[in-house]
Amino acid sequence: MLIQVGLILLMLVSIAYAAAVMRRIELDVVEYQRNLRAVEEDHHKLDVACNTLRSLCTQVEGEVAKIRADITELADNRAQLEAEIMALSEAPKQRLFMFDRATLGHGKLWEVTITNGSGGGGGAAPIPADAAVEWANGRTYIIPGTTDRDAKFRAEPKFPPTMGYRIMKIERFRRT
Repeated sequence: MLIQVGLILLMLVSIAYAAAVMRRIELDVVEYQRNLRAVEEDHHKLDVACNTLRSLCTQVEGEVAKIRADITELADNRAQLEAEIMALSEAPKQRLFMFDRATLGHGKLWEVTITNGSGGGGGAAPIPADAAVEWANGRTYIIPGTTDRDAKFRAEPKFPPTMGYRIMKIERFRRT
């Protein structure tokens, strides 16, 4: 009988131990499922964050490419403008001449362009080549007058056609 009681006790302890092990396994499974759900939620959040970052990276790459193209275009424009500035700085200046400063305060001012194919002196004295080119291209004089005819009338005595001078154009002085 003692052996039967020992066996019964051993069976009860085994059943209790098996029940405890089963309960521990159930708790482990529940904890595993809870952890799995948390990991899946975190994985989903990370996927959303990665997709958002990818789309933002794509947008930024597009903007960077656009900005690089703009920088390239601006650099080209700058080079062109610098070339134009260099050309303009090396080009001969268009000088404005006055022959009667005292009358400049009277009436309107006119730009009168006068040319002379013979070099500006009627051929009487040799002049430098650059002055001859300037006369051939035309010198611009500032002449006061109420109308363009008045300005022409004032210029003709100083630059007679008999000496080779010719009035090319008369326009209102607009420079300040």
